[in-house]
Amino acid sequence: MQRLIQSVRLLVLIALISFSSSSVVRTVTAAPPQQESQTTLRVAMPFRTDLDPVAVSRFDPYTRDLVENLFVGLTRYDPLTHQVEPMLAESWSVSENGLTWTFTLREDVNWVRYDPDGQTVVSVRPVTAGDFVFAIQRACDPSRPSPVTSNLMIINGCETVAKAFPEVIDDLFIAREIGVRAVGLYTLEIDVLFPSSYFLSLTSTPEFRPLPREAVAAADNWTQPDTIITNGPFVLQTATQSGMALGRNTLWPDPVTGNIDQVDITFTTETKTASMLASSSQIDLARLEAGDIGTAQAANPDLIQVAEGTSLIMMGFSFDRALVDQPEIRRALSQAIDREALVNQFFPNQALPVAQFTPAGVVAAPEFNNLAFDPIQAQANYSAAGFAGCENVPEKLIILVPDDDPIWSDVAQAVTQQWSDNLGCFPTLFEVRTLPRVLMIELGHSAYDPETVTRSHLWLAMWSADYPDANAWLGDALHCRYGYIKPGRLCDKADTRMDDAALETDTTKRAELYSEAEAFFFGSDGSFPVTPLFFMSSTWLQQPWVSEVNRAGPARYDLWNVDPESQAG
Repeated sequence: MQRLIQSVRLLVLIALISFSSSSVVRTVTAAPPQQESQTTLRVAMPFRTDLDPVAVSRFDPYTRDLVENLFVGLTRYDPLTHQVEPMLAESWSVSENGLTWTFTLREDVNWVRYDPDGQTVVSVRPVTAGDFVFAIQRACDPSRPSPVTSNLMIINGCETVAKAFPEVIDDLFIAREIGVRAVGLYTLEIDVLFPSSYFLSLTSTPEFRPLPREAVAAADNWTQPDTIITNGPFVLQTATQSGMALGRNTLWPDPVTGNIDQVDITFTTETKTASMLASSSQIDLARLEAGDIGTAQAANPDLIQVAEGTSLIMMGFSFDRALVDQPEIRRALSQAIDREALVNQFFPNQALPVAQFTPAGVVAAPEFNNLAFDPIQAQANYSAAGFAGCENVPEKLIILVPDDDPIWSDVAQAVTQQWSDNLGCFPTLFEVRTLPRVLMIELGHSAYDPETVTRSHLWLAMWSADYPDANAWLGDALHCRYGYIKPGRLCDKADTRMDDAALETDTTKRAELYSEAEAFFFGSDGSFPVTPLFFMSSTWLQQPWVSEVNRAGPARYDLWNVDPESQAG
């Protein structure tokens, strides 16, 4: 989110229970026995133990996959339509001033648990508005042992609680400050700080999902099989040091398009790797970490799948430095980069070259696709700025990269070589410098005293969005006032389009506005506040008998299919 996204990234919190759903009558009913013949999906991932939705890092795709199938919230991201669809919210309305959202909840979704003795799914009680109030109040509490996510800062009062001194925090303080209320058993109100059309995208994230107070209070890690209560299309059956098992929630009220009844998860180790398990057909699917991709590619090249990930690598420009203070120079430097060559050289199967700043798989994604390698046009832009053939350049261009991994220096050196080749510049006109990452971030994002510090012309940066919406990319990253990336530019038409899009409720019109913003930034006459390079990819091993695997968002096991005959054969 735009205005408050950065102020809370390092806050820490511990669980404090602040709202009760005790008015709901607890009922327990046994589900029918599960089918004897089941279709099983076999997955491999590193060891996981804490499945608390609010504790899941956006950089942890494994736990996000599990949480996505065990818990659902007001809305849910649909990876097939790239839209946010109603989930527990049956309907909603927004006040005239755009500051209060009222959600009417479904009454047919229950909290459930798995009974290992009867091997059945048992209904505990309905999911109610009080479960959302409890979860949001707990998520904003800084005394919980998990960082307060920036996504929640749009809720009125959440930042106040998150920044409060521990001695003033109690149930009354939290209930009074945070703008979330159960005004009926199935009616929820949430007050936000400013009108925001992308709020429904935020409510699809794990930190907005309801929680059962009675389960959370049962243990420090309440997400173990003997205490966990869930409300999604799957339930947790077992969890050991070697793996987990999820089973279909037989009380789930919605149709399920996939055929998977059981998900058996094997935890990988140094001697039991995903690649080894896939080679021997012991697993059907496994996400891959960057360090494992090379081995997997060598052993199982036919099983590798690659899609856009959620982290974008770019170079930011300092608008207060000579040369890059001119849009023609910034355009030229961007057009002179062969992104595909960079990916092939440094990150095969680990990254994808950028075609537009905003990935295609998010809500209201623009249709732009214009970030092209064009050395002839790059030379024309360099000449238009008065430096044809790189002559009369007043000073060398300095590029900052973090010193914690030498690959970034190598990437930057490769970029400068491309600039030399494609613009006709001497290599000595470019210099790559390393800096501790924290200091580099401070310089790159204007968190320094400009009276005493002169920052570099360019600096390597990464952006990773918190929620599946175009606003999380263009608005949260590049907005002149609220964006995280701060090149020092003035507000212009691109910011006006992003402001309009943040208020527009029609998704198609929002996408059009974001397309215009992308064009103002990265079109043929764009201002180029940054030059995007590549998306770090989501890479996984997938057996041919698994289908309908979603390429965007967390795993949706309820959509997938497994061919049992091919799997067994």
